[in-house]
Amino acid sequence: MIKSIIIDDEPKAIELLKNYIDRLDFICSISEFRSSLKAFHFLQKEEVDLIFLDINMPVLSGIELYRSLKNRPPVIFTTAYSNYAVEGFELEAIDYLIKPIQFPRFLKSCNRIKSRAEEKANPSSKNFNHLNDMVFVKSGIKTHSFLWREILHLAKDENYVKYCHSSGKQILSRQTLGEIEKTFPFYFSRIHKSYALSLLHIEEVRSNSVISRNQEFPLGRTFKKTFQDKLERFKALI
Repeated sequence: MIKSIIIDDEPKAIELLKNYIDRLDFICSISEFRSSLKAFHFLQKEEVDLIFLDINMPVLSGIELYRSLKNRPPVIFTTAYSNYAVEGFELEAIDYLIKPIQFPRFLKSCNRIKSRAEEKANPSSKNFNHLNDMVFVKSGIKTHSFLWREILHLAKDENYVKYCHSSGKQILSRQTLGEIEKTFPFYFSRIHKSYALSLLHIEEVRSNSVISRNQEFPLGRTFKKTFQDKLERFKALI
């Protein structure tokens, strides 16, 4: 059961979210707050699995509240204003829901946190099934299919991405690394704005670069921590 709290200064908004939560058997609300300050004090003492957090709050906004937390639980931001979306996703929010929130959209967000919880509880059984995942790549008029585990790395090439196969074959597709990243298996990671590597083929990690199949790739500062965290989780599985 995913333990959540709701933080919103509008009673009707809290009531709606509680109603939606009650329809699901894998999530519950253990407390609701109309004051962001009271919620802050609660979170200093209690652990939760998820926060439903309104952004436009008096005294302390939802963004300010979340930034102030030392240990940040996963968050789903809720707001009537779309202009906060970029800032919300910079904080690695699970999702960003625009009011009035419809149940199908709410359910989609909750399924994301459910999938995360399941993967955290039993990562190896879920992740290693992905070793046989296929990927289909359109290049010109052709569509190529292969296993993700056979890909050494992806490289940005102007408006294209180059898939570099373990056989030496290279496939150029009109995509962005950001688009492809959403479909990555657990053993793939961005390391630079222009590169993503398969952790299956990494030979050495240096302070500012990564060696894969005798080729050196730059390790960008923006991606360094996420890459290192992912590598540690990967090493724990094998």
